[in-house]
Amino acid sequence: MKNTYPSAKILSFLAFFMLFFQGYKVIGQRASVPLNDDYYYLIQRFEGLSGKQNPQLHTTVLPYRRDLLVPFLQSLDQRAFSRVDQFNYQYLLNDSWEASSDSTTGNSQKTIWNTFFKKQSDFLMVNTPRFDVHVNPVIYFAGGVERKGQVAEGGSNSQTLFQNTRGVEVRGQIGQKVGFYSFLGTTQAVFPSYVQNQFGKYRSLPGEGYVKDFKENGFDYFTSRGYFTFDFIPEINVRAGYDQVKVGEGLRSMILSNNANSYLFAQLTTQVWKLQYTSIYAQMAALPSDQYLGSETYSKGFGFHRLGLNIGKKANIGLFETVNFGGYDSLAHRPLPMPLTFYNPIIFFRGMELESGSYFGKMQIGLDWKWYLTPGLKWYGQFVLDEFNLNMLKENDGWWAMKFAVQSGLAWYNVGGVNNLDLQIEGNLARPYTYNHKSPYSAMTHYGASLAHPLGSNFYELLAVVRAQPFPRLSLVFQGQYAIYGQDYLKEDGTETNFGSDPMKDYDTRESDTGNYIGQGNTTRQLMADMRASYQLKHNLFIDGRLLMRQVQPEMTTAYTDITTTMSLRWNIGYRSDFY
Repeated sequence: MKNTYPSAKILSFLAFFMLFFQGYKVIGQRASVPLNDDYYYLIQRFEGLSGKQNPQLHTTVLPYRRDLLVPFLQSLDQRAFSRVDQFNYQYLLNDSWEASSDSTTGNSQKTIWNTFFKKQSDFLMVNTPRFDVHVNPVIYFAGGVERKGQVAEGGSNSQTLFQNTRGVEVRGQIGQKVGFYSFLGTTQAVFPSYVQNQFGKYRSLPGEGYVKDFKENGFDYFTSRGYFTFDFIPEINVRAGYDQVKVGEGLRSMILSNNANSYLFAQLTTQVWKLQYTSIYAQMAALPSDQYLGSETYSKGFGFHRLGLNIGKKANIGLFETVNFGGYDSLAHRPLPMPLTFYNPIIFFRGMELESGSYFGKMQIGLDWKWYLTPGLKWYGQFVLDEFNLNMLKENDGWWAMKFAVQSGLAWYNVGGVNNLDLQIEGNLARPYTYNHKSPYSAMTHYGASLAHPLGSNFYELLAVVRAQPFPRLSLVFQGQYAIYGQDYLKEDGTETNFGSDPMKDYDTRESDTGNYIGQGNTTRQLMADMRASYQLKHNLFIDGRLLMRQVQPEMTTAYTDITTTMSLRWNIGYRSDFY
């Protein structure tokens, strides 16, 4: 039987919070918009064009609530919108029509049997004063070819790629008080070689949990997400269930991303004046999926606090802390539970650790920021600090425990005055061992996958994304990446090195205390170019064409180049790019 102590703590914490506020009237709240890079880009673009942040919609913690998104959209000045912007604006409003005060928002021109597609965004919906539900089928059919050539030897081979996802998405509200969301889907797929290699290394598929083999080189997995949400008072919202959270304005997150699988969580968001305070408590899996089945030793606790402040109308700064708590009790052969005091939503984790004598948690602190330099130009970034010693920094000898990660990026909307031509440039780096700890039970991972950047630690990365929308229904996206990272390798005695890239490895098995640098180990240079065209046939029904080139040049192993071409048809689901 699996260990359920962390989840019991989460549920107990929620029960305490509900009892504490039982005298308050519970206020209705809508479900959030699922994480989807293309969708959230549109929202952030509208804010970027305005050159100022909306006081109610803090954009650093995703997903966004629909009942906050719609008022934000309706507050925008549409007079400067291009024809494409007007289309995107109406698309976003139609997709969250239930949060609009205008009952005609999102109405379909044609319905089927006066039952289906009454709204453009809903296959089936019921909307009454006390009950609201939206039901949508989800499909993702893709096919393509990967050609892989070994640069050094001139050889090449190819394989057929495909993805077959079927599912259903349901969201709604009960009694004008409690919102809910659920997604269930099943997938069989053959992904490109680099995705298969990633799975072979970490025994996890980005964004997913338990995965079974499908035929010779494919994957078969079931995806489920769901939560409920409500407001205790207008200033305090709770969202709890099984889902993901992303923190940051960038293409990547060095704090918390959706790279790993969903997890059981409780999220409290308090918004007063110019402040937003977010607390997240979660149960996560310490080991990859193939290692925890049938075991009682896989679970761990995760905590996150962030205090965000709007500075004027153009800047936001956030201070955050995280803790992964998974100390292992060798006598009882199970993970130690996170102390109850860590569930205090207003606390400094490090101080709690010192005062309680609990030293099994991996803790990080840091800050994030965004600043609209001018309308249409945003500077953003993150700084994550795991460990720092000023004296060792002065020594400049590559001390292993100098662990931190940095992100800095610029987003430019309507580049050079050209409507709907956008550019985003982002740089990321993480020192070796930044996300490692003494054991996988307290590393910055879930199901074996990094909770932050998909490359783990020990890397430099430069990203560039160009987006163009020449016509309302046609979007063109080009993504480029240049990365330098260090990989581990097998020694002559058959043991594997630990140069600080894989967060699942114990940092006590490091290769050296000094002389550490970013890219150490099997230094690898990676270049990726990803071109995609997406056409929206109907609301949330897309056809995509993609060409991806990936060139990898390790110092100690054979270099190779992948060229992948795919076509896909998807309905009510975001595009899966696997860009890492």
